[in-house]
Amino acid sequence: MKRFCVFLLSVLTAGSLVAAELRVADATKSGDAPIRQLALKTAFADPSVQVSYARRSVKEALAALAAGKTDLVAVDVPAIPKKFEGARKVYAVRALVFYVNSANTLEAATRDQLRDIFSEAAPTWGSYSFLTSKIKRYGVKPGKPGAAMMEEFLAPAKLTDQVELLNATNGVVLMTEAEASAIGFGLYLPSAPVQVRMLAVDGVAPTLKSVASAAYPLAVKRAVLTAKTPGKAVAEFLKAMDGADFRDLVEDAGMMPVDR
Repeated sequence: MKRFCVFLLSVLTAGSLVAAELRVADATKSGDAPIRQLALKTAFADPSVQVSYARRSVKEALAALAAGKTDLVAVDVPAIPKKFEGARKVYAVRALVFYVNSANTLEAATRDQLRDIFSEAAPTWGSYSFLTSKIKRYGVKPGKPGAAMMEEFLAPAKLTDQVELLNATNGVVLMTEAEASAIGFGLYLPSAPVQVRMLAVDGVAPTLKSVASAAYPLAVKRAVLTAKTPGKAVAEFLKAMDGADFRDLVEDAGMMPVDR
């Protein structure tokens, strides 16, 4: 069984009883930084609330929520069972996109084609567009926003060592803008230079509307799950998620804030 790292974030007034408890279970594959950071902020802001944060599998987190052993679960929307009867709050969407130079005639690709491009040793554009040159590939480094999504997308294949990895999607876009033979992967950016185009995937282009609604196939919504009637500490946490500070945390994590 997968081993989970669990840590407690507790702020207690000496000699006093804890008035409330907020138990957060993170069931996302790579961890949800905004929820973790808000939990930490809550722990330090209100000494009367004992806050705990734990990484769990979706199955474990949902079982704990149903049993009243956790109060809030962070999870990607596709992993939520249809039979879930509690409350949910969708707050962000993350999207993996592929950038090409506007000189390239390729406007759309299938997921299988994109997996081949980024996993094969030395592919050429001749199989995909009117270009005949070797494909120059870029992406974001492991640990940077977007890298985990690419790893999930490629599985069970692996990213070839021939891909040049950069610190952020902005760098990927700049390198793609400079080379006609380039393609790069990264996060969805609402705007890109005129010399760069985002590829449609399986017939759906990544636009603000298609990403926000998750109609774009490589966009995934994220939500928190609670009981139908959450307690006071959970209600306050959900309220804080509507604030500008939390939206900044979402954007810093490479996701786009959304409301359902």
